[in-house]
Amino acid sequence: MDTAIIGASGYAGEEAVRLLARHPRLRLAALTSRQFAGQRAGDVVGGLTRSRDLLFEDLSPEAVAGRAEIFFLALPHGVSASYAVPLRRAGKTVVDLSADFRLRDAAVYKEFYGQDHPAPELLGQAVYALPELHAEACAKADFFAAPGCYPTALLLALAPAVQAGLLDLDTLAASAISGVTGAGKKVELPYLFGEIDENLRPYGVTGHRHLSEIEQELGLLAGRSVALTFTPHLAPLRRGIAATVSARLAKPLSQAGAQSLYEAFYAGKPFVRVLPGGALPEVRRVAGTNFAEVAVRVDARTGRLLLFSAIDNLVKGTAGQGIQALNLRLGFPEEEGLL
Repeated sequence: MDTAIIGASGYAGEEAVRLLARHPRLRLAALTSRQFAGQRAGDVVGGLTRSRDLLFEDLSPEAVAGRAEIFFLALPHGVSASYAVPLRRAGKTVVDLSADFRLRDAAVYKEFYGQDHPAPELLGQAVYALPELHAEACAKADFFAAPGCYPTALLLALAPAVQAGLLDLDTLAASAISGVTGAGKKVELPYLFGEIDENLRPYGVTGHRHLSEIEQELGLLAGRSVALTFTPHLAPLRRGIAATVSARLAKPLSQAGAQSLYEAFYAGKPFVRVLPGGALPEVRRVAGTNFAEVAVRVDARTGRLLLFSAIDNLVKGTAGQGIQALNLRLGFPEEEGLL
């Protein structure tokens, strides 16, 4: 099936190019980029072994609509909607990698993104494309909102415990460390090599944008509103996220019981590895893959549950996740093109 990537020269877009170029049942038919229009994909996207001669083009939504049936939008928030609206109107399948359609409430979008939603009429129409939680919805959808990278890491760690009612949700606290590609491809002082190398710093505290979708999805799992204390950090890594979550237990739980719960929840979900014994997630084991590692520990001394996860922010946290969800919709094996 012919597939196009809009905004194919950013970090998320480049990852989508690499993954879709090797997908055995999808064909890259168009790549758009204003900055690199007229240049070959192989001259811009590193590590590309197929579709190297495909040219980047600067195309309007109307012009690109006739080039494919499936569209990946790898554009900044607020911009994706300008393509999503006409493409959906034309009956196209859309996988949005931005934040424009992850939320259901326009007021929440404005609170966290500081602007009115550009297409409120489409809010709630896109499936929140975290396949481990919404596989059935993904299998029926033609409009996908791929979750953010931090939400993916935190929700995969939290979902089994929250759904089982194991946690005192008023005591939730999380921290996560991300590689610099999570900030997008831009030239700004905080992301220069001299500022990042041999450094580690928190940022976006008390109101990171991804909190909105994390709390939305936790609320659906818990059946009540949830507020999360979340502190992200920037590390001198190109890619990857390591997350730690803790909360007070709402009921007694043994380590064996916690391990069994997580293994049962993720049984049959090919991209989540629940680590056994004393093993804990590591970024280096998931970097460049669509896999997530998850671990759970009961801290009997404090009566808290400790949860850990690691993902690649550009694959499982962005482009790979979108492809995983699309595979479900098209009836392909979930792992198609991702192994």
